[in-house]
Amino acid sequence: MLDRYAKILEAVTAIGEPVAVGSLAKLTGLPRPTCYRLVTALEKCGFLEAPENDGRYTIGMRLVRIALLGKPDGHVQRAISSVMEHMVVQVGETGFFSRFRGGRVDLIHVETPQDPNLAFIYPGMGERPAHACSSAKVIAAYAPEDIRDDLIGAMPTEYTDRTRVRREDILADLEETKGQGYALCDGEIDEGVVSVAVPIMVDRLGAVFSLGVVGPSKRIHGRPVGALVPILKDTAVRASAAIQHCSLLEAEQLHQ
Repeated sequence: MLDRYAKILEAVTAIGEPVAVGSLAKLTGLPRPTCYRLVTALEKCGFLEAPENDGRYTIGMRLVRIALLGKPDGHVQRAISSVMEHMVVQVGETGFFSRFRGGRVDLIHVETPQDPNLAFIYPGMGERPAHACSSAKVIAAYAPEDIRDDLIGAMPTEYTDRTRVRREDILADLEETKGQGYALCDGEIDEGVVSVAVPIMVDRLGAVFSLGVVGPSKRIHGRPVGALVPILKDTAVRASAAIQHCSLLEAEQLHQ
């Protein structure tokens, strides 16, 4: 029985556009009544959906979420590494990449400048606070209210005298972040360190990833943030495409 469900999902994926049950029956070789029953079950659990309510089906949000958020960190890192390297060359500062998964935002990839004469900031890896770190702020700003509240937490840590810990101040900062399309962390975790991050928008999932740059405040403030943001946003578009289209072959090679 599971093999029949798999045939339906594989056929819908292969076509790449909304498809009717009759076409699925021809593609899979399954009887039309069987196809209809399988499609109905897959739609109920969110693995298929009919976006136009016209009897034509595409892969559902639930399956998209499972497939994308279930990708191993290493697989995603391989997909975005080259675009991150290009960004770091352009801006001359450390680049970072974060993802939302399991109710938290983790920084999972860092690209450092190759200039041996440059003193750069290394931001570390792992969980990032949504009230203070630009990488997590920009994801929280676009998240649904319940997820946003979970990311902020009940008692945000005050890292420096610049850290916002009052809920109304944090929410105002996130609202401003969403309005301008980027997040700024200016000495809110470490004094003298500034980071700028933008969301990576993924089709039908929204901002589940982010990327940005971090450096000494003197250097970051020495160039307008407005000059950095277009570079970051262009990189985010390229990263989104890379994440969504990273090949099955890459996944297989990673696990060999």
